[in-house]
Amino acid sequence: MDIIQIIVTGSALLLFLLTVFMAAKNKLTDQYAFMWLAFSLIGVLLSFMLPWLNRFAASIGVSYMPSLIYLAAFLIVLALLIYHTHLLSKQEARTRVLVQEVAFLKKEMEEMRKEEAGS
Repeated sequence: MDIIQIIVTGSALLLFLLTVFMAAKNKLTDQYAFMWLAFSLIGVLLSFMLPWLNRFAASIGVSYMPSLIYLAAFLIVLALLIYHTHLLSKQEARTRVLVQEVAFLKKEMEEMRKEEAGS
């Protein structure tokens, strides 16, 4: 195992431990904890597959294997950004509906208080 594999494996294991720690402290929901655990395990697997990745990159015409990894990472991060933007949009719509409902309920309460005061 060369130094690159040790660094990549150590980083992926550190990410795995950090994710477990944050999930245990309820700082990550189960959905996100599972996603980060999957990413860290993929990182560990990829660290042991570096020679295979070099051969794969060469077979598809990529002369520098890290550029292939950066491309894959970029596409994954882009997909995560789109997913989180979708979640944020849904949350924003839900918040808007809740604010409108609270305003409506406040107005009803004020009208009920005025009716009680008038009676």
